[in-house]
Amino acid sequence: MNEKDQYESLACNCVEVGTIIKEDDTVLTIDLSGVNAESRFDDLKEEAAKIGSGNCKISSEIVDENGQTVIRAMFEFDCTAEKLIFQMKNPG
Repeated sequence: MNEKDQYESLACNCVEVGTIIKEDDTVLTIDLSGVNAESRFDDLKEEAAKIGSGNCKISSEIVDENGQTVIRAMFEFDCTAEKLIFQMKNPG
């Protein structure tokens, strides 16, 4: 007998977008270290200002991690889409 499972999906590897992209996921934190950390942070600030509304709120703090100075940069975008666009334009 050839019975179909009522929960069987014909599509492979599909998920609801809402399970991956959360509506309120608008804050991105990036840790920068090394000799070019300040320059990289300046570049990221410029890039963030170009995304969407251009209203990204940017803050930072200097932290010590295992004896190394790190710039912890926080970017708060107006919406999740802006954050995702920024991440895609500035990988790793």
